[in-house]
Amino acid sequence: MQPAMTLRGTMTDGTPSIGGMSVPPELRHPLPRRIRLAARGIYYLAGSTVVSALLVAFLCADVLKTSKARRNGAELASDGQVVLTSDVHAGGMHSATVYYSFMFKGATYHGESLLPRRYLKRVENYSRSGGFSIVFLARDPSINHPNDWRDDESYSILPFLLASLVILQWYVLIRFIVQDLRLARDGVAVIGRVTRCSLARNGGIRLKYEFRDSEDLLMEGSGEYPVRRKQDEEICVLFLPENSAANRPYPLVFFQATR
Repeated sequence: MQPAMTLRGTMTDGTPSIGGMSVPPELRHPLPRRIRLAARGIYYLAGSTVVSALLVAFLCADVLKTSKARRNGAELASDGQVVLTSDVHAGGMHSATVYYSFMFKGATYHGESLLPRRYLKRVENYSRSGGFSIVFLARDPSINHPNDWRDDESYSILPFLLASLVILQWYVLIRFIVQDLRLARDGVAVIGRVTRCSLARNGGIRLKYEFRDSEDLLMEGSGEYPVRRKQDEEICVLFLPENSAANRPYPLVFFQATR
């Protein structure tokens, strides 16, 4: 890291720093400050809600699909009829799906199913020699399944993955919201120096910076910022009095102080 230029902490009285920047007026009010939700915070919350709603919709669709497959499987096990066919082949990614068709009362019916790996060779042999066994319901032949295995032999992690993504998304988001709330209400305002400006994974601007805390210790931090800043430019930084390692550049993402 390059040697830091001399920084003089600019507290809530608004005293200018070496470079001339001062603390925004809304941060000079006595603590705890009055705050409100920031525009960027509303955008993040709205976007996260939409993404979570889509994930939950996919999760519900998968749960309903699994429940229906289980009901059909139980009915096939109790009332199903068996038919043999040679019209069968494996396909999809890494031959992970079996496709087949069969005849019943002069009509052709089609089906597909996830293919457990250990059955792949057997399906390839059936495509040459015939004898692929299918169980179906006479009242509705469109409800059918290969007779050699059940769907629960192909374990799906999709429901757990989707649920984990939703939980992780809101866990991270709530942590950021809580910290921004505390910083906006009770954070000490100082002037910091930008050490790096880069593009974040979400497409926003991310700054790395350094500042001096209440005990004149040189601290480092990073966080999102609404616009680009050049190296060595000054920015306003908020940190918690009891823990200067908890800091963010101001304006914050989720909250801002009111004038």
